[in-house]
Amino acid sequence: MDYYMPSKQIEFDHIIEGFRAKTLPAKEWTHEAHLIAGLWHVANFDYDDALVKMRENIKTYNEASGGQNTDSSGYHESITVFWVWLLNEFWQRNSTHNRNFEQVCNAFLKSKYCDRNAAFTFYTREKLLSREARLTFVAPDIQAFDFDIL
Repeated sequence: MDYYMPSKQIEFDHIIEGFRAKTLPAKEWTHEAHLIAGLWHVANFDYDDALVKMRENIKTYNEASGGQNTDSSGYHESITVFWVWLLNEFWQRNSTHNRNFEQVCNAFLKSKYCDRNAAFTFYTREKLLSREARLTFVAPDIQAFDFDIL
């Protein structure tokens, strides 16, 4: 599977700055762009602050780009918590080897952890795609989050 692979820091900056400023074109707000923005947040804030900022930024970005955050579309709490947790775990394990953000981000985007179905290792589809999981964090129903089993 080919992932979006920015070759220059400017491309990462375009996504991160556009997301934070709510100017990134909606067509560029891909799965990979979500992950780039999320990894930037865990690289620059502690886990709790990164999660709070991602929650806020995704919701306001969705609205600014013409979307809505409802009980059936837009922002999804459990998916956000999952990805911020996974990105944070990856960052903590990979940023200590004198690697810069771009290197760690490219490594993540090339890895198995980037798979958009990764959350289904921990959740059944029924649970994760439920209204409840969209609106509030629900604990995984297959097994607890564990980076080492992915």
